Amino acid sequence: MTWFAWRQFRSQALVVFGLLVAVAVVFLITGPHFASLFHDLKTCRAKGDCESITSSLTSGQDTYFPFAQAFSLLLPALLGLFWGAPLVARELESGTYRLAWTQGVTRKRWISTKLAVVGAASMLAGGLMSWMLTWWASPIDTVNADRFSSLVFDTSYIAPIGYAAFAFALGVTAGVLWRRTLPAMATTLAFYVAVRVPFFHFIRPHLLTPVRQIRSLKNVGNIGFERTPNGLSFIAGDTNLPNSLNFSSSVVGDHGGEVTRQWLRDHCRSMLQQVPPNPGKGVKVTTGIRPEAFTECVDKITAAFHQVLLYQPANRFWTFQWIETAIFLVLAVLLGGLSYWWVRRRIA
Repeated sequence: MTWFAWRQFRSQALVVFGLLVAVAVVFLITGPHFASLFHDLKTCRAKGDCESITSSLTSGQDTYFPFAQAFSLLLPALLGLFWGAPLVARELESGTYRLAWTQGVTRKRWISTKLAVVGAASMLAGGLMSWMLTWWASPIDTVNADRFSSLVFDTSYIAPIGYAAFAFALGVTAGVLWRRTLPAMATTLAFYVAVRVPFFHFIRPHLLTPVRQIRSLKNVGNIGFERTPNGLSFIAGDTNLPNSLNFSSSVVGDHGGEVTRQWLRDHCRSMLQQVPPNPGKGVKVTTGIRPEAFTECVDKITAAFHQVLLYQPANRFWTFQWIETAIFLVLAVLLGGLSYWWVRRRIA
């Protein structure tokens, strides 16, 4: 039965693994160049020629990185659509399953073998793509320092293995319930997106309690003022937390409260008198102000206020990877169990 399941599945498998081989060739050609640029970037400060190296690395990122990430991001969904959904639905739709069951193959063996063979291939495909992308993009990821971003977290390391297993099991379940291929494929795509998108936005950030950190504004960069529809606002935008998952950054007074417009009027009157009348919405206001007035106002703010950060630190990255992978593997097992039970008990 295992050999028969492979023979039925081999055409789809050859297409996907052929694409993975093509991706591997591209990575092998371009990867050493990125690694060399990254090595030069680590030593360029002594030579004073970092700009050209950074530009070359960024150019390579803009050329190849989006396509590689998009393929890795879409691969689990494609496996669910073209491997999972038709796996059982096509046989139920055409009636060929009855032939297998009359040849001495039990329902239990029939569905369990299909789930095991194609499910393992799905996890292998997702794992190979994520492993290749992790190796190839490691210099770029190190420079960008944003491993918690969705385009890195969802496409590299071990999480895509869980996504691939979940998408495949979701496709099989949709096929078992619909008994038709096209509705099963549409259902698979809809439910996969409906699970993945909310998980990233609402569940992942709260898998562990975020860290709360209080920092002096003297250690915060990108300080300035911004014109908003309601007036002038103080901003301190540089959190300087590489590879972390940031929730919020707020400026709070020692006794509560924020840097309000009234506070600015009371303490930074000399600076406000020099602010251009209409510098434009969303434009940082630092030009047209005497440096002494600007510095005096910022000094007053840094003395009376501090920055409060809520974030998931970089050292929790692998913990989040394992937790999320485990969650989607458990969902895959539950969906596979539902398909197994449905075939044994509900299909005539």
